[in-house]
Amino acid sequence: MTTTLLDTSKGIVEFTYKGSGPPVLLLKGGHSTRDTDLSHSSLIYEGFSLLTISRPGYDYTELSTGRTPEDFADTIVEVLDHLQLEKVNVISISAAGPTGIALAVHHPDRVARLLLEAALLTSWEGDVKKRAALLFGPAEKFVWSSLRTMLKFFPDLVLKQLLADLTTENVEDYLDNLTPNDRRFIVDMLATSQSGKGFITDLDHETPDINGLQVPVLGMYSQKDRSVPYTNALLLKSSVPDCEIFEVDSDSHLIWIGKDAHTVWKKRLEFLTNT
Repeated sequence: MTTTLLDTSKGIVEFTYKGSGPPVLLLKGGHSTRDTDLSHSSLIYEGFSLLTISRPGYDYTELSTGRTPEDFADTIVEVLDHLQLEKVNVISISAAGPTGIALAVHHPDRVARLLLEAALLTSWEGDVKKRAALLFGPAEKFVWSSLRTMLKFFPDLVLKQLLADLTTENVEDYLDNLTPNDRRFIVDMLATSQSGKGFITDLDHETPDINGLQVPVLGMYSQKDRSVPYTNALLLKSSVPDCEIFEVDSDSHLIWIGKDAHTVWKKRLEFLTNT
């Protein structure tokens, strides 16, 4: 994949821009790298152009470009100006929720619609932050390298440990019910994951006041998501006037696979094309 490094006023930002048609800005979630694809790359085959900007600490995007969602939202505007994009649809995934919201709240003239996919709106719980900081701080390269090695020899063991944080269901039942394609999706996701300095920065993010959202919003969440509880969807619905919540019939945080994956794709397209 060809990437571009842009020297902004606050440092280097990595991005890719592919396709033609109405522009969609994709902000990936925690641990996701330039190579992580949760199905969104197919938007270019649906008539959209896809702008994927790596968030601070991920890939080659420097932390100086925005340690807070608000600061990085300003940097995103510099990228939009560089590409001469007046307005974009925005998709924010998981830990990228605060950044997408910051962009829509502070630069509403640049955002046409905001799609929040299993996106975090609330602060991380204290015990989660402590454990995540231990695993994905300075030791993150060793942790991911070890996980990938173990994944080759003890795949079920590794998947059970990781999926336990993503589903409220019995993890063994969840794993047993995965189709071969869904299992491959998870393995590919893990194979392309790296925390860099990004995830440790994500842990300190605070979500801007969502009452300030004035653009159309669609939130897609699962009741069985342990990582981003459904209370995030309820908070969004109660706080944002122009908001729709789509409850995904998914057994985990991974709403892009499973029995309702096709509905998620269809709902995404409907929202993005509803001008």
